[in-house]
Amino acid sequence: MVNTFLVDTFVVRAAGRRGVALAFAAQCFFASSALAQIRGVVTRAGGLPVASASVEVWTVDRRAGATLTDDSGEFSFPSAITFNAVMLRVSALGFDVMEVTVEGGLGTYEIGLVEAPLAVEGLVVTMEEATCETGREDARGRALWQYARFRYDGLMDTLGVATYLAEADTIVPLTELGALKLPSLNLSQRGSSSLLRFNWTRRIDRDGYAFSIRRMDGAAPYDSWVYPPLEADFAPHFADDVFGERHRFVIDDESPDGWLLAYCPKDTDKPSIKGTITIARDTTFAAVDWLFQTPEPVEHAGGRAFFTPILSRAVLSHLLPAEAVVWREIPAGGYLQSYQRYEDWRVAPGDSVPLLPLRRERVGAEVSR
Repeated sequence: MVNTFLVDTFVVRAAGRRGVALAFAAQCFFASSALAQIRGVVTRAGGLPVASASVEVWTVDRRAGATLTDDSGEFSFPSAITFNAVMLRVSALGFDVMEVTVEGGLGTYEIGLVEAPLAVEGLVVTMEEATCETGREDARGRALWQYARFRYDGLMDTLGVATYLAEADTIVPLTELGALKLPSLNLSQRGSSSLLRFNWTRRIDRDGYAFSIRRMDGAAPYDSWVYPPLEADFAPHFADDVFGERHRFVIDDESPDGWLLAYCPKDTDKPSIKGTITIARDTTFAAVDWLFQTPEPVEHAGGRAFFTPILSRAVLSHLLPAEAVVWREIPAGGYLQSYQRYEDWRVAPGDSVPLLPLRRERVGAEVSR
């Protein structure tokens, strides 16, 4: 059971460090903060729109609302949410988080994001040398994971899911891994049934987090691994009892933005994963990083998934990503890097994959990141 006092302490710490700054902002803008509406556009270098970026509205002490940018990078909030707003917080995979002060009387914002590589090499070094080799478990870390996973509605073991997908594969050297310099995105769909995800859970229990396969590189076969789709419809595994039972948790860092929670495998006799979970100030999942540990051939495979805030407590929320990137080393040299952006997840009861409406052609989906 989660320690209620401990959870309350987490929330106070996350909010308290920025309390003075936000209180000052509130005093400055309270009189005129009840704007009729806040709207704006999120862009990147060259003025290109950033679709599916997460935009949050914050008051002095809490997140009042959240939304995603559309294909044109645009967002808007109604006056019921903007009342007493003091800050906008914008985040997207491959970019630095941007925080913008809400100014009195100003209802329109243009927010430019700065590209930030994923620092994959740093992640590998940190997880291998600093955290997982200590063999320790942090009771506060496990309590934080428990509380964060309870923010979501079940493990989807009786649900089918489907989504529109924009994706691109690139082959890059290690030095460019995570930079997300992508060509035009290909449009497709993805879906899975509850039975398929149950089979993955059963395979992990039996074989670990990877199983061997024979691939072809031109005419030459080579040994490789198949990994569970943690970056997609199997991402709810990070909130599953099976995941919690197989890993130790350690709080790696605390900041005004939330917590960086490291997780480490208890057993490495089978292929395993290790990495970090970024938990936002409101104790929801913001991102998850993972590295696969396998016997030979070692492909240095891993990934990162980015999750949007829970938009409404009145709507069921599932731990499904908005964006993700996965990678693995290939025999020809370099890394195969796969970027995926998920648009409009659909969830339906039963063991069938939900039917998606015919997709409309949208210019924004064709623009490269």
